Amino acid sequence: MDRKSLIITISILLGLNSAILADYLGVHMPLVRQIFGFIALTFLPGYLLLRIFSTKTESISEEIFLEVALSISVVMIMGIFANFVYPLLGVEKPITLLPILVTFNLVTLGLLAVEQVRSVSMLNTRKRIRIAKWDLFFALLPLWSLLGAYLFSHYGDNRGLLLLYFVIALTPLVFIKSKNFNRAFAIWSIAISLMWSTVFGISWNYIWGYDINGEYYYAHLVLSRGIWDISTYYQYNTVASINLLAPIYSLISNIWIVPIFKIIYPLVFSLVPIILLKAYEKLLGRRLWTEISVLFFVFLFTFFTEMMALARQMIAEVYLALLVYATVKRVNPLFLILFLVSLTVSHYGTAYLTMFALLALLFIRPLEKEADNRISIGIIAVFWIVTLLWYAYVGGGFQFNKLVTIGYQTLLMLNDLFNPQYSQGAALILSKTTLIGEITKWINIIAQGLISIGVLAAIYRLVTGSEIKHPEFHVLSFVFFAYDVAGVVVPYFSNRLNATRLYQITLFFLSPYLVIGSSTLVDALKKIAGRLKEILPSKSNTARLVAVFLVLYFLFSSGFMVAIANDPKPPMWLEKVDGPYWSSSEIYGGKFISQYRYDNLRVNSDVYGALLLLGLLGTPASEMTFKMNSNGKIYNFSNKPLYIYLRHENILNKKIAIWTIGNSVSQVEYISLFIPPIFNSVQNSERVYSSKDTWIVLADFNPL
Repeated sequence: MDRKSLIITISILLGLNSAILADYLGVHMPLVRQIFGFIALTFLPGYLLLRIFSTKTESISEEIFLEVALSISVVMIMGIFANFVYPLLGVEKPITLLPILVTFNLVTLGLLAVEQVRSVSMLNTRKRIRIAKWDLFFALLPLWSLLGAYLFSHYGDNRGLLLLYFVIALTPLVFIKSKNFNRAFAIWSIAISLMWSTVFGISWNYIWGYDINGEYYYAHLVLSRGIWDISTYYQYNTVASINLLAPIYSLISNIWIVPIFKIIYPLVFSLVPIILLKAYEKLLGRRLWTEISVLFFVFLFTFFTEMMALARQMIAEVYLALLVYATVKRVNPLFLILFLVSLTVSHYGTAYLTMFALLALLFIRPLEKEADNRISIGIIAVFWIVTLLWYAYVGGGFQFNKLVTIGYQTLLMLNDLFNPQYSQGAALILSKTTLIGEITKWINIIAQGLISIGVLAAIYRLVTGSEIKHPEFHVLSFVFFAYDVAGVVVPYFSNRLNATRLYQITLFFLSPYLVIGSSTLVDALKKIAGRLKEILPSKSNTARLVAVFLVLYFLFSSGFMVAIANDPKPPMWLEKVDGPYWSSSEIYGGKFISQYRYDNLRVNSDVYGALLLLGLLGTPASEMTFKMNSNGKIYNFSNKPLYIYLRHENILNKKIAIWTIGNSVSQVEYISLFIPPIFNSVQNSERVYSSKDTWIVLADFNPL
């Protein structure tokens, strides 16, 4: 009998159930339920599974990310079971506190019973924890981030965040110069600090961004109904990472959905760089190469900006990182299946890209040594079957139909390869921008050029029969590199997912090639340089040069230089510009419509107002946004009564944000509020809600 596991498990379950009972009896214990709920859901099932299968880990960080990933997998699968099986047993609302709590208790106690029967001790080889001065420095970064975010969100003071970004830009030099600190903790600290700077800096109390509003609506809908209705035909209604995971956290921990998206999801997502760190250590075998590769991944602005408003993709990318990990280190096949199934039910786009990439492994099986075979054909088959069945059935087959449509459109448009009118990636490369924007673009092109050199060198070695370690990783990286190229060349390929998100996904497999490509380039120059050979850097010095390059890369990629240079298009995470975030008054106005809208009348607003209303009403933003034709006229007013929702920006500056599409890239442009249909409606109709920041007008006539 393993007394340690028994004591830990029973203590957490007793603490959680006692806190829930106390809430039911009206005895309020601040934060107790939240803390026990977070620990129970995020760590406990994974903790027991690792011990059941006697999984050896090399470090505390490795044990933590395996526990978290396994726990979240168990919670999502538990939610799927409850949602689809319990109604057959007469439970009409399975996603409510009592059924979920009973299920979680039974699952956890069942795992504990199995663990006690096996009672095999784990022999983990860990280094003793020592705290160095640089560890204290990195421990301060998250606190600095929160303080800077608070000042920026409430007072518009960005100096704290700008200084934080400058300091983080210099951290690659710390990895070069110092050895005596915890590298995994340092990378985690950098990652969570950057994430919190945007999560809380843009909006301290509420969600911000685009897709996350739809994710919020459907997660909240599950809570209000007590069941996940998968028949609704919409993209946000197809994934368990939103429709089950967030509601279960809310029910067990008694936390509102917004803090779950702002705190718990980023904390889980912050493990991605640590997983990659452990994977790249096995892959590259050089400490500095590994750290540079992970920092390059973290320093891409998409990681800590756009991803913070994509809750479902945050969860999916944890399992994508674990797939990378599984290609270089042997993982229990049952765990790997669990990770891939969790990837499937978390995000359709990532699942489809992974599904097709895994097919490439079938072609290297005859050439592969048995010792290198970590992802079996059976595991690939299970992943394909689960992915196809899940998205053909859940959400009315919305994402499956979308996949077929995208493939069909791409085949029809193959004559327009590299046409910026149809390829978002090509449009971003060829578009003209400001001086700082051009420098940023070319720095990214240089990085992608080095990656390309590294990939081509690996392909050459594989084709020529040279021995290459971890062939599964490299073959998958070739496919993800092809995705990257297709995002620029192939019409519509990157448009559906967005080019920046596609590139961020491919970096899971491509980040190590930045240093591989740099080293390959230096070796090639040495062969042809003759007398210059002596001044070219060695492999170790090449890594140091790349680390210095990362300093420049982050200063430009993060938006720091754009903000410093007073660029006309500053990033909203470092400058207070109009964007998809809202004041308390604007949120209250949106809630007013959601509660008191008469007869479900249509609501019209601008781009950012429609996004807020998406989270509160569930109506697609595209159906609420003002639309303008080529003649400069608004054409989507209804001939029936409708509400017009106006934000602070609309009222103060008399302008409306609308979408315009040029060269396949959607952009926000502003038109005058004085365009006749809108202006006439505002001037001649009843204002049913009015505050400093928000007007809601009921247009009871046809403004056309």
